[in-house]
Amino acid sequence: MRRVHYSATFVKQLNMLLAQGEPKFGIRIVDEKRERVFDTIDHHLARFPQQVRDPELNLFSYAISKTPFIVIYDFDETELRVFFVVHARSDRARIDPGDVVW
Repeated sequence: MRRVHYSATFVKQLNMLLAQGEPKFGIRIVDEKRERVFDTIDHHLARFPQQVRDPELNLFSYAISKTPFIVIYDFDETELRVFFVVHARSDRARIDPGDVVW
């Protein structure tokens, strides 16, 4: 199984997105969404990454089921690198992989 490497950018984005939902949905739901994101990445994407690249980003994206989040990542045989997480309705045209902080 691939090792998962989360960027500091991803961690910051996820925390911001979850904090935005906390007033409306509560801490229990926010914690469930956080757990689902990490569980999906660690146990599904690390084993079965998508094989179709986004032509604009030259990275892969995956919608996390039962959440409004899309993770943007790259991988090779030994590692899955998680660059970003965005809301499904966000405009991904402004994402620049060069802006990621590891």
